[in-house]
Amino acid sequence: MTDNLLDKTDDDNLPEADPNKDYLTELVGEGRKFKDQQALAKSKYEADQYIEILKRRLDEGRAAFLKEREENTTKASLEELTKRIEERLKSNAETEVKSETNQFDPKQIESLVTTKLLEHEVTRTETNNFNLVKGKLQQRYGENYKEALGKQIEELDMTEATLNEMARKQPKVLLRTLGLDKDSEQQQFQSPPRGQRSNAFTPSGPAKRTWSYYQNLKKTKPDIWFDRSTAIQMQKDAIELGEAFQDGDYSKYN
Repeated sequence: MTDNLLDKTDDDNLPEADPNKDYLTELVGEGRKFKDQQALAKSKYEADQYIEILKRRLDEGRAAFLKEREENTTKASLEELTKRIEERLKSNAETEVKSETNQFDPKQIESLVTTKLLEHEVTRTETNNFNLVKGKLQQRYGENYKEALGKQIEELDMTEATLNEMARKQPKVLLRTLGLDKDSEQQQFQSPPRGQRSNAFTPSGPAKRTWSYYQNLKKTKPDIWFDRSTAIQMQKDAIELGEAFQDGDYSKYN
């Protein structure tokens, strides 16, 4: 199979910033995206906080991926060894049968047909798995998903070959690693309407939503933690709490 989730196409060529263009005048002012430079600075600060949260989430995701990859490698080695032993025993058995008789064995045809059917089923399943992952990527990032995917696998220290193999053989693991195992982004961490503060994230008791709170959330409710809207809420809490947000092992991912 030659499918590649990162095949380069013409639509991958993104426009570059024009060094001679006055972006400040174009972005700031009456009728512009930002009414003044203070609004522009605030937006830049919030974006920096969000990027910092994403970096830490990706670091955790990379650590989890590397651990799971190591476990899968060990498992694959044992499966390969078992397969070789089985093939050797089968080869020895076939040699003994041939030495005893030269008569045609109908079971050989049955075995060959079964093998071909299994190969066809494996190929069909891998194709469906690959298309499932591709569909999830397009649903989350749109048709130009490859740039976002490229950045994620770079952060996870994952090769393209591993990415495509996991898409065909371990789609659920890959979707969970990339944070794509949930179809809806409207979970408990949905952003509140403008001018209204949501209580969806309020923990019981006086506890605040610090880094340790989110670490505990990842252990108890990983499906919510992996949702992209959780990262957005983490950014808001980090801005609101300031240094008080950075408790527990926050500095571990610096």
